[in-house]
Amino acid sequence: MPNDVHVTASAIAAFEATQVAFVALVKKGILSTAEAEAMLRNAIEVIKPEATGDQAAELLAGLLERLSSVQPAARK
Repeated sequence: MPNDVHVTASAIAAFEATQVAFVALVKKGILSTAEAEAMLRNAIEVIKPEATGDQAAELLAGLLERLSSVQPAARK
């Protein structure tokens, strides 16, 4: 059982780090929103066939929705 908890906690931490990274990349103008969305869509398609991919795909789809509201910083 402790191993399951560790695996779950690791997955949650990885998802949170991914979310922060994508938002930061868009806000800093390193990635456009369209580029970030395309990357997430590709990731969703890749993980969906896996047995546990449905949950991961749902989490990434939620991130994809939130990412569309992120505005990049104005460039000087």
